[in-house]
Amino acid sequence: VMFMRSSKEHVFFVNHVAWIRGLRAFVKYVPRDVVRMMLTGEMSSDTNVMTRHIVTMLFADIEGFSSLCERIQPDQLMTLTQDYLQAMCEVIVDSNGTLDKFIGDCIMALWNAPQRLRVHERAAVGA
Repeated sequence: VMFMRSSKEHVFFVNHVAWIRGLRAFVKYVPRDVVRMMLTGEMSSDTNVMTRHIVTMLFADIEGFSSLCERIQPDQLMTLTQDYLQAMCEVIVDSNGTLDKFIGDCIMALWNAPQRLRVHERAAVGA
């Protein structure tokens, strides 16, 4: 059985599918909460809008990582790094932090942006 769509329905369907694919790709690079806030209007997607407020930042890395790289096998290093970054990401996200970037074995995160938190300092320290 084959169903025929009108050209308007077909265009809507194709645009909808493309929009969903684009959104999924976007979420790979932008925290889900940020995407949700943009879609619901809680946050402007206008890059010219700038607000200034205090944030709490975290820079964390594995102590002695460079010398560790010389002592263990690459597959062990990869597993160790993945486990560390995964655990850190979970703790940061669970405390309402925003992952900003990975810099080698370093992780950069912040609290109170884009999602505002009344006690962002405590949330960061608690993480």
